[in-house]
Order: sequence, then C-alpha cells, then structure tokens
Amino acid sequence: MQHLYFASTFASALTFLLLSLLLFFRRKEGGRARVILFYIGLFSVVNYLTRFIALCHGETPESVVSVRMLLLAIFMIITTSVYPIEVIFPGWLNFKRLLMIYSPFFFLVSISLISVWAGVKYQTFYSLGDMFPYVEQFNVWFRLLLFLFIFLPVLLVFFMLFKKQWNNNNLKWLKKYALIFTIANLAYILVLIFENSIIHTLYYYVSIGTKLFVIYMELFVRPIGTTEEEVALGSTKDFLMDWPIIHYANLSMSPKKSNTKQNNIDLIDRLNTYMKEHCAWRDPDLSLQILSSKLCTNRTSLTNAMRDKGYGNYTYYINRLRIEDFLQQVKQSQSPNFQDIFFEVGFRSRSAALRNFKLYTGMTPSEYFDENI
Repeated sequence: MQHLYFASTFASALTFLLLSLLLFFRRKEGGRARVILFYIGLFSVVNYLTRFIALCHGETPESVVSVRMLLLAIFMIITTSVYPIEVIFPGWLNFKRLLMIYSPFFFLVSISLISVWAGVKYQTFYSLGDMFPYVEQFNVWFRLLLFLFIFLPVLLVFFMLFKKQWNNNNLKWLKKYALIFTIANLAYILVLIFENSIIHTLYYYVSIGTKLFVIYMELFVRPIGTTEEEVALGSTKDFLMDWPIIHYANLSMSPKKSNTKQNNIDLIDRLNTYMKEHCAWRDPDLSLQILSSKLCTNRTSLTNAMRDKGYGNYTYYINRLRIEDFLQQVKQSQSPNFQDIFFEVGFRSRSAALRNFKLYTGMTPSEYFDENI
C-alpha cells in the first residue's frame, strides 16, 4: 500500500502540472478565471511535489493537521472559492475585495505567529481524532478552529448558488461546480479525521478526478454569454450598433455616480470607435489588458463600463464581434471556407469557433446557412 501511496503522490503532482499548463496556454479564451484556476493547479503541484520529495528521501511528510498545513488548506480553499466569483462576476474582484475575502486567513496567520512568539509548543498529531483527548490545550483547539474555518468557503459557494436567480446556463454550471467543490472538500476532511494510507491514497484520486472535471467544465461547459435571450440570435445586424442596452429608471444620483456613468459612456464610445476602425477582434492575441492599454484605461474600468452598457464580459463581447464578422464574410463570399474565415476573424481553433457559433446562434454553421441563405 505504501508503494501505491508513493506512486499516487507523484501521479497527482504530474497530472496537476499538465492540467495547469493546459489552462495557462488557453488562458486568453477564459480571461482571469482561467488564470485563477491555473494558480490553483500550480499550488497543488508544489504541495504534492513537496510530499513526493520527502517520501523519496525516506522522510515522513508533514502532518496534515499541523498548523502550517491547515493554514495552507484554508488558503487553497479560499482561492478555489474565488474562481466561481470571477466566473459569475468578471472584473468584480479587485485588490480591496480580494483583501476582504482573504482577511480570515490573514487573521488566523497572525494568531499563529503571535502564539509561536509567545512560546506555544504545537504537539505533533497525525489526525483530528488523535487531538480530541487534549482539546483543553491551546495548540489543539486552535487547530480545531482552523478545521472549522475550512467550511466557510464551501458556505460561500452555496450562498452564491441560492442568493440570486441566475440564467439557466450559469445556474447549471454553478450547481455542478458547487457539487464538485463539496466532494473535494469532504474528501479532504476525511483525510484530516483519519490517519489511514488507504484514505490518503483515495483522496489523491478524488482530487485528480474533481480537478479534471472542473477543467473540463471550464474549457467546454462554462457559458461565455450572459443570458439565454442573447444566445438565441437570428439576426446578423451590425452588432456594435444594435447591442441591447439596459434602461434604468430615472433615479437621483450623486455627482460621483453621475460622473462615473458619464465616464463609462465616454469609454464605451472610444471602445466602439477603436473596434470599428481597427477590427481589433481579428487579432487572436487581443486581451482585456491590451485593449485597456489601447484605450488608455485599466481592466476594471473597462469591464465595469462594458457591464453597465449591457455588453456582458470581455470574452463574450469579443467573441460575439467575431461571430458577426464571420457571418458577414460568409455572406459576401462566393464559396466560403468556414474554417479559414473562423481563423481570419480571430479564433485560435476550430473547436472554439464552433462552440461560440452555436452559443450565439443555437445552430452549427451548416444548419444556420441552410436556413438563412
């Protein structure tokens, strides 16, 4: 069994490394959400690799219920909960909000450092079950407190699930992610409770399986658009002129809010002008950061302006422009080659183009043009 545990540790590190690299090379299609998922995978690689190296040298890996490992677990789980926030609210996360989300972790790290400075000795245990007879000691109940904090990010994900009425696509994705997130955390909790090599080995395979499923959903399932009505497109009118605009009631606004709204309007005007003049969506390397620099603004301001205008997120905006351009070029061509035109309008791969085309029209290119030509 020890050999299987040894091999599972190495397999986990290698699998997470390959999956992280896949996300890194396809990060531009999914925006910051994929970057966050990439760092989650990279963090897992370091964790498993450290344990594997310790096993190679005949050392006993650090106990999973040590203060350091529990704090790392909390950091990891919080980061894993940040990913769906970026998916649902692209551009919402900024430095202050991230600081707020990670504040419980920093608070617990501070307590840990103060306790060490005060001379608290942390006894070595290998499971939560071993600690219960010593629960009156600070070094034990502090670790039990850390264990309870592991549940908070899980509650945050479920809070997102039930707080707001999402459109069907986002709701289906969030339900699946919440289920996988819960399974992964429950498996980790079993590792903390029981010191058993079989459970530890099984946890590695559960961890790999859940990670594979999350990446599959990110690459092939996660919706890029914002509403079902926007998916069912049948018109090929000029997208930049006919984008649906959300109208709000005439509410009294403070001068600050009024200025922000006017700034957003000006920024959207610059955006539309730039896109029309340069056909910038045809550049497959275009990113939110590059586009922000071209418009002399930052990513957060541009994201907020696009959302206020009703454009959805950056990825949705760019891919819709590409589909509109594709439709126009096919109509103007005598014998169109769909794949060549997909690359001309800025898509990096045929699969990404077909996925977005079906997302926006509800049909494949052949079905669409059979009906409309």
